[in-house]
Amino acid sequence: MLKKFFGLLAIIFALNFSLASAAQISSVTDQAKLLSAEEIELLNQRIHRVEQTHKIKIGVAFVKSIGGRDMITASNELLDKNFANGTNGGIVLLVAMDKRKYEMSTDMRMVERITDSAGIPFLKDSFQSSLSAGDYFGAVNNFVDGVDELLTYYETNGGAYGTVAPEDFDPVAAGGAVLISIFLGLVIRSSLIGSMSNIRHAPEALDYLKKNTVKLTEKRDTFLFMNVQRRRKSSGGNRGGGGSHGGGGHGGGGGSF
Repeated sequence: MLKKFFGLLAIIFALNFSLASAAQISSVTDQAKLLSAEEIELLNQRIHRVEQTHKIKIGVAFVKSIGGRDMITASNELLDKNFANGTNGGIVLLVAMDKRKYEMSTDMRMVERITDSAGIPFLKDSFQSSLSAGDYFGAVNNFVDGVDELLTYYETNGGAYGTVAPEDFDPVAAGGAVLISIFLGLVIRSSLIGSMSNIRHAPEALDYLKKNTVKLTEKRDTFLFMNVQRRRKSSGGNRGGGGSHGGGGHGGGGGSF
C-alpha cells in the first residue's frame, strides 16, 4: 500500500514538474525559423546567465510579421506579457522580418540602467551590422553582450552609461583646469597682440578711421526683404529620455536593417 502511495506521489511530482517546465517562456522565440535548435539553446543559456547575474529579464523574438500593429506597440506588449518580472527590470528585442525592422523595449526599472539617449544607441551599434548581414545568432549574442556590458557599467559606476556618476566628478580638479585654461588664454592673447606692429589702443571707435578719407552725406536705413523658412516639427522617431517609448513607463528604440 505504501509503495503504491509513494509511487503515486512520484508520478504527481513528475507531472507537475513537466507542466511547470512547459509553462516557462523561452528567452528566444524564432517564429521566422532563422536559428537552429542548437543556436537557440546556446542563446537561452547565455541569456539565463546574464539574467541571473543582474537579476533582470531578457527576451528576443524573431517573427515573420506583426500584422497591422506598429513595432513599438508590439515590442511593449511582448515585454509586458512575458519579461516584465525582473527584479531590476526587463528588456526585449523584437525583429519583424517582413518589415526588416527591429525594436527594443525597456520597462521603468531598466530605463534607469539602459537609457534611451545613450544605452539604446550603444546596443544598436553592437548588433545592427550582424543583423543586416544575416548573422542572426551573432546579432542576438552581441545584443545580450551589450546588455551585460551596460548593466555592469551601471553597477560599477553607480550610474547609467552616458551619464556622469557623482564620484567621478572632482570639483577641485575641474576648477583648476578652468583657471589654467584662462591663464594660458590670456598669455597667448597678450603675446599675439604684442607681436603685431599695426595695433594701438584708441579711446574711441572714430579714432580707428583715417580722418578726411570718408564723408557721409546721407543717413538712411532701407528695409530690402525678409526670407522666412518654416520646417515641420518632427514627431520624434528616435525616442530619447526615460519612459517615452509609447508611454506606460517604457523606453527603447529601433531601426531598420
